[in-house]
Amino acid sequence: MPEHGHDQAHGHGHDVDWAAIAPFMVARQALEVPVLRQLLAWLTLKPGAVVADVGCGVGGMVELLAEAVGPTGMVYAVDGEEAMRAATRSLAASCGVSAWVDVRAADLERDALRDVLGREVDLVHASAVVHHLADEVSGLRRLGTALRPGGRIVVIEGGMPNRHLPADCGIGRPGLEERMLAAQQEWFWSHVRPPGLQATAGAPTGWNEKLISAGYVDVTARSFLLDLPAPLPARARETVRGHFAELRRRFGDRFDREDIATLEVLLDESDPRGVLHRSDVFVLGVRTAYVGRKDS
Repeated sequence: MPEHGHDQAHGHGHDVDWAAIAPFMVARQALEVPVLRQLLAWLTLKPGAVVADVGCGVGGMVELLAEAVGPTGMVYAVDGEEAMRAATRSLAASCGVSAWVDVRAADLERDALRDVLGREVDLVHASAVVHHLADEVSGLRRLGTALRPGGRIVVIEGGMPNRHLPADCGIGRPGLEERMLAAQQEWFWSHVRPPGLQATAGAPTGWNEKLISAGYVDVTARSFLLDLPAPLPARARETVRGHFAELRRRFGDRFDREDIATLEVLLDESDPRGVLHRSDVFVLGVRTAYVGRKDS
C-alpha cells in the first residue's frame, strides 16, 4: 500500500471503510507536508493556474495546490469515494479556499477526465492512484484528455515507504518494521495484481515508460526526501502510533505471535517502551514524481 495518497478502489475489490480511516489519513498526510511542498516548488505552479488533483483523498494536496494557484486559479479535486470528497470539502472550508476548489466524483476506470471537468487544465496531479487501474497506460491517456496542449501530468508512484523505528527497537526480534512492510506489500500486490489480472507481457513497466507509451513527451522524474528526525514531537508520535495500529488492524493476521506481542507493547499508551514515549521514533521515506507534458 502506498504511503501517500490513498488506496483507490477502482476495479480490484478493495474492501476499505473510507469513512473510518479518514481521520488516520488526515493525520498521516499532515506529516507529508514538507515533501509535498518540495514537489510544488519543483513544479513551479503560478498564481492563476488551473489544476486537477485526481484521487485527492482527504485533501491535503488540494489545500497546498489551492495556496499555490490562489483565488485567481482553480483546483478540481476528483475522487471516487464520497468519504474522501466530504473530507476534502471540509478541509477546503476550514482553510478558506473553498471558493476556488471544486470537488467532483469520477470513475477513473471509465471516465475521461475532460468529461468530468468540462474544461482543460494546466496540470493533473495523481498520487498513488494510477497503479490501481486495470490498464495503467489507458488510464494515463484518460487523465490527459483534460490537459491543455503543453500541460503537464505528474504521477506520484514508487519511492520508498516510511520507516519509523531503529532496526532493533529493543523489543522482540530485530527487523519488525521490515516484516510489517513485507506483509503490507504482499497484501497490496495481491489486490493490484490479483489472479487473472497479471501484467501484460511486453507492457511498459517503469512509470517513465508508461507515460511515454501514453503519448506524453519530455518525461522526467525526481525523488523527494521526507526526513523528520528523532526525537519527534508528541503529535507526530501519535500519528506514527496510529500508523502502527492501522497495520495491526489490517494486516495483523499476517504477523507471527512474537511480532504481534511486540506491536502491542509499541501501541501501549502507558508503556515507556511504546511509540508515544520513545525518543528514537522518526519518519524517513522517499516519494518519486514522474512528469510528462502533453504535446502541443
